[in-house]
Amino acid sequence: MNSSNTKLILGDGVSKMFKIHCGLELQKEMDKVLNSIDGEFEQGELAVTSSSQAENFRYAIHIMTMNYNRGVRSQKRKPTLETIKKSLQNIEKYLYLYANNKLNPIKIVIPIMGCGAGGLDKKEVIELYREFFSRKVDLVCELVIYGYDLEDYSLLIDSFEDNIKEKKWQHITKK
Repeated sequence: MNSSNTKLILGDGVSKMFKIHCGLELQKEMDKVLNSIDGEFEQGELAVTSSSQAENFRYAIHIMTMNYNRGVRSQKRKPTLETIKKSLQNIEKYLYLYANNKLNPIKIVIPIMGCGAGGLDKKEVIELYREFFSRKVDLVCELVIYGYDLEDYSLLIDSFEDNIKEKKWQHITKK
């Protein structure tokens, strides 16, 4: 999953890694997606593309966290915790509609959204993740929460400690 912006521009952070890993063809595909909608994306919405040149995954979910729409300035460009909550709900809706296959469960890799250029507090976003992903749902998928460094790893382990002890989560690893 790519924590993106409402203009689907591959810029910094996770988006930059997508640009490097998937190639410039991904940006061209994202441009076509943006041109195909009537209007603008809003924060929390998502778009799905191929993985372009990447061989280790097939599809990319792009979540609009930063608001680059015309007329939006300064702090209003940045996401809020409500933006992240809306993003998680939209990802879940997408997975229910298009990817909920119990015979071939998918794997989704999600970054800690909104904490780079968005400026959100990692602990607050991780707590939101813990609450969201600890719910009982009828959805089969493997979830990987990607942290940037050892500090992120420690924050994730601390937040999900009860889930790990209660074996609600199969494993957490650091690489």
